[in-house]
Amino acid sequence: MAVQTQTRRLMSSSFASPKNFVFGSLAFLLVSLALYLFLSGYSKLTESRIAATDREIQDIVASISLEEVEKVITLDAQIRGLKKLLPAHLFISSVFDFLENNTNPKIAFKSLKVSLQNNTISLEGAANDLEEISIQSAAFKQNPDVRDVILKDVSNVGNSYNFKLDLLFSRSLILIK
Repeated sequence: MAVQTQTRRLMSSSFASPKNFVFGSLAFLLVSLALYLFLSGYSKLTESRIAATDREIQDIVASISLEEVEKVITLDAQIRGLKKLLPAHLFISSVFDFLENNTNPKIAFKSLKVSLQNNTISLEGAANDLEEISIQSAAFKQNPDVRDVILKDVSNVGNSYNFKLDLLFSRSLILIK
């Protein structure tokens, strides 16, 4: 008997009554209908904006002459060609930037020769003492673009020392970065 009483209470609760079920279903139907109408109107608005934008694009395309289109195509082809060529293009003036950034102020270089076949920079210079020449050689050796430093023909002339340096460099030193 106690089980039947509990069952009746559950059925008479607000969730199980047929009246609330009808109102809940009706509310769900109204919300669904409102959402459908909103999305339908939004869809029509979006389609009209797409059509207007398409008309604007067609008007712009119609206003561009064939000559202008050919110029743009030619320019695009030139840009693509340059993008392919520039990474392999030699940029010899970067040697001067390298020397400016890596030269000891107490060193004076008198001559410069760049050999692209041997990847060599040959320098002739002068310094007041041997220590400065040693410091300069070490500075060049520490640069990642320099593979080797060869110091030769060091001679004492008066109060200074003349010397020759050969720098074996990697190709990355003279390529556009």
